[in-house]
Amino acid sequence: MPNKRGGSTPPIGTQRGITMNEDKVTMLIACGPNSIEVPCRIFPDMETAKTKCDEIFGIEGTPGESGYTYKVDLEDEKKPWPISNELFTEFYYGCGGPYPFVLVEVEFDTKFVGFNLD
Repeated sequence: MPNKRGGSTPPIGTQRGITMNEDKVTMLIACGPNSIEVPCRIFPDMETAKTKCDEIFGIEGTPGESGYTYKVDLEDEKKPWPISNELFTEFYYGCGGPYPFVLVEVEFDTKFVGFNLD
């Protein structure tokens, strides 16, 4: 399908030649203080997500009920903050950094993160 720049747009459900599941995506969730959960990466499937996250964090994710967990404390990370810069467009850990990170499969049109400032 041609796009505005004269190139072609991949069919819906594909990204860079990777076929996406039409019913769900895989999200990397940063779990922070006060039960804050922030989605920070989206992937077409769990296999792609785990491969990329193992690379970003430099460790294997631990399998869990809903996906994989990465127990990495970014408050201990030092300049040039290689992991933080891979995950966020901007970050400041003044009130506590994210810990842990969780990969979960999410169906479309469902709630999937918590938000509690108490």
